[in-house]
Amino acid sequence: MPHIAARMTYALLDDDAAGVGREVLGGKGAGLVRMRELGLPVPAAFVITTACGRDYLREQRLPDGLARELDERIAALERAGGRRFGDDDSPLLVSVRSGAPVSMPGMMDTILNVGLTWEGAEALAGETGDAAFAWGCLERLLEQFARTVRGLSAGVVEEALMDAGGAGTRERSRVLLELIERESGRPFPDAGGQVREAVEAVFRSWMSPRARAYRRHKGIDEAMGTAVVVQTMVFGNRGEDSGSGVAFTRDPSTGAQGAYGDFLFDAQGEDVVAGERDTRPLAELAERLPAVADELRRVFDVLERDARDMCDVEFTVEQGRLWILQTRVGQRSGRAAVRLAVAFVEEGLISVEEALGRVGDEQLEAAMAPVFDGDTGDVVARGLAASPGAAIGVAAFQAERAQRLCDEGREVVLVRPTTAPADLPGVIASVGVVTGRGGPTSHAAVVARGMGRPAVCGAGDVVVAAGGRSATVAGVVLHEGETVSVDGDRGLVSRGARSRVPAESDPVLARFLAWRQADAA
Repeated sequence: MPHIAARMTYALLDDDAAGVGREVLGGKGAGLVRMRELGLPVPAAFVITTACGRDYLREQRLPDGLARELDERIAALERAGGRRFGDDDSPLLVSVRSGAPVSMPGMMDTILNVGLTWEGAEALAGETGDAAFAWGCLERLLEQFARTVRGLSAGVVEEALMDAGGAGTRERSRVLLELIERESGRPFPDAGGQVREAVEAVFRSWMSPRARAYRRHKGIDEAMGTAVVVQTMVFGNRGEDSGSGVAFTRDPSTGAQGAYGDFLFDAQGEDVVAGERDTRPLAELAERLPAVADELRRVFDVLERDARDMCDVEFTVEQGRLWILQTRVGQRSGRAAVRLAVAFVEEGLISVEEALGRVGDEQLEAAMAPVFDGDTGDVVARGLAASPGAAIGVAAFQAERAQRLCDEGREVVLVRPTTAPADLPGVIASVGVVTGRGGPTSHAAVVARGMGRPAVCGAGDVVVAAGGRSATVAGVVLHEGETVSVDGDRGLVSRGARSRVPAESDPVLARFLAWRQADAA
């Protein structure tokens, strides 16, 4: 029999979770609790604890009594939102997200629009007068459910959708429904079944190969497990006065002041971080929705002052109304780590002692690393300077090939159209990363910065040839094993090995090193 936790869930609607630590609620849940205490606009939610996650992994089933608690917690969400879960007339939809006690960006699974059925999509289309929105929500749910929950391969799902040709989202949803039943041997479930299966899938994702590889690389304890956050959906795909964004309260590459991030109008949050679409800078949000941008700046200030650190913030705008979905201390480059530590001391938010503890040896080494000289060489592509530094290596166009070349003792640059979490082993094996698409908060950019890998994102079309031994990058053919240079400071990708020189004298770094020397004396 599985262990039954004394408390399996906590509501984030009231003070139920006040004082409960992130080791129980996970980082995402703890962040939601704190944002609610700060009076920020947070959608109603509840947390399934890390203890339940550990029980599930041990027993391969949800703990006894959790199904009943899920029903009770969802009923509270219904009361808060005035909609009913699984209702065919006015359905309540939720997201089901992972939430480990420590940050593991993009390493575990998320399922959006949970609770939507065929009949519910029809009702949502009638209620909103926007059939594209309603059926788009169902198609996204079904595609995520097929891959993440029922374990269908990406190739099988993509082939089925390709066979659907130019069909609309309603017909594509029908194709996915049939695919799920045919390939998994079970029909797509009702709303209650959806949420239970989604929770199980998120718990399982703690042990996914990419999550385990990330934990090994970062030295994260595998025994802690993940919590699950179930949250009322808010929709960034409701038109041009809606959208989704991810932002840092300061530049995570350099540490410079000023919010830094991506926004997509008429889109859900997964569209921003996937790197599949061209995102827009936050300045465009200020131009088109100035009141929302002003409120967002206030939120950034509140969160940074409370955390006394740079924050990574996920948000959605639904028909002109701002919602904050997540906050956490943001991953940063080595250079940014030093600059931020010094800045927060100067602003009176942290002590010198705390500043020294915030910069690890690897980050300090990265901050002091050589840079490329002014000769840019044979430039192949130009893109976003997503993660600073100067990397030289041989090109690889598949994560598996990057690992193999690394195992052979070669320094590798991973070049991809975009990176998905499944590419993480290839990123770990590489000294630099280049992607054709993606903005400063895409998966590739965030992971590269957190691992100290120079990166250029949004470098232009990257088309990998069959077999993965060559690729066309912004119209230029590169072959596997060919030496390339990645200039993460200027956003340049050059053929051959550029010359590196010592970094220029930096007074901020000098000040930090003086503190470190005095502390060691």
